[in-house]
Amino acid sequence: MMKEKLICPDCNQKEVEEVNACGASNYFCNHCKKLISSSRVKEKNNLEERK
Repeated sequence: MMKEKLICPDCNQKEVEEVNACGASNYFCNHCKKLISSSRVKEKNNLEERK
């Protein structure tokens, strides 16, 4: 199974890194230098379908 690519909601095109700590998953954008909650990240596949 291929893991889906997740995109920063602020940059809209930069892929985020998954950060796992204490049982919680969050994401970090190296471009914005921000921690992003899992509820805010966007799936790249869904963005491409809307274009």
